[in-house]
Amino acid sequence: MTAPDASSDVSSRALRDLGRVAWLVGSFWLLAMHFEFSENLARALQSYERFQLDEMPLTLLVLSVSLAWFAFRRIAEVSNLLTANRQLTQRLLTAQEDERRLLSQELHDEVGQACTVLRIEAAYMAKVIHSAPDAALAAAQRIDQSSLRMHSLARDMLTRLRPPNLDSLGFEASLRELCDSWEQQGRIECHTLIDELRDHLPDHLCTSLYRVTQEALTNIAKHAQATRVWIGLNIVNDVLTLSITDNGQGLAPSAKPNRGLGLVGMRERIASLQGRIHFEDAQPGLRIHVQIPLHGAHT
Repeated sequence: MTAPDASSDVSSRALRDLGRVAWLVGSFWLLAMHFEFSENLARALQSYERFQLDEMPLTLLVLSVSLAWFAFRRIAEVSNLLTANRQLTQRLLTAQEDERRLLSQELHDEVGQACTVLRIEAAYMAKVIHSAPDAALAAAQRIDQSSLRMHSLARDMLTRLRPPNLDSLGFEASLRELCDSWEQQGRIECHTLIDELRDHLPDHLCTSLYRVTQEALTNIAKHAQATRVWIGLNIVNDVLTLSITDNGQGLAPSAKPNRGLGLVGMRERIASLQGRIHFEDAQPGLRIHVQIPLHGAHT
């Protein structure tokens, strides 16, 4: 079923339900006029005046109106959430397609070209290896340089697809290595305060927290104008807590930390683990505070 068909089906069901409500109300009104429900009810409740039961019909009417208002507010909130989820899904799909397009372009341009160069150089080296050894040596050196570029490109692509250090170093060491490499690249001091973690944390939990930390460090380098960053990680009472604090300019008064694809992605990663993420004013700087119940992260 296409999206327009689904929307039309929802609208038709809503109209049918509204018709049923109108039919029920009209039928009750006709029956009430015929049997004089209100008059009979008022006479029946007069004998219970001391219990103030005669006030119940109006009270129930107010309750019904209040519940209808409450339901309307919740429906509006659900509608807003559904709209936000649709927008998020579209943005994530667009980002995914952009990433795939970029990888495809790099594979086509860099790897394809490098493979062509390797084939040409290898054929040339085979042709001149006996008659011109110096030319063959130069061709071999060019092959070596092309191979190094291909290896670097492949390593960069693999890193974007999955953090390689998670498999080779483990989660805790990977965060420390991420902090060290980011410090060298960004020229911003990065300190890790990581308590001893339990073994065998779920792979999807480690990957999500690594990506959240990576995105946070990227945002700090781009926008925070910070000179120091602290990354804290511990587990207390079966709740994993990750905090990323910088001493930069923090959030502007008009800034909204739920905007931007990177921040939205961070929220979605944490929500998928049944956790919570907060952006707090650290004075100076910003603190990203993440809490994840480990019993929820295993599901």
